Amino acid sequence: MRIVHGGITVDPAQVAEVEAQGAAFQKLCAEEAGCVEYQLSWKLGEPENLRLLEIWDTAEDHETHKTQPHTAAWTTFISGAAAAPPKFTQYDAEI
Repeated sequence: MRIVHGGITVDPAQVAEVEAQGAAFQKLCAEEAGCVEYQLSWKLGEPENLRLLEIWDTAEDHETHKTQPHTAAWTTFISGAAAAPPKFTQYDAEI
């Protein structure tokens, strides 16, 4: 099982657009094979801090996710909305 978590601070002027685009992206990711959980949320007390939690059945499922067209489109979009570089950590775990 692969677990990825972290976040990115977005430009306050972009929050509404990030939320709209993020909802659509999250739905597409959740429909991918091997996706156990895909969650984007705002950090309480830091309304411009977008948090990410991904859980995949296998590392291979996660690697496939990273090659999807919607993932490339999201990466381009969120990079343009970022106020700071993202910080993510990933773990491989046995259940």
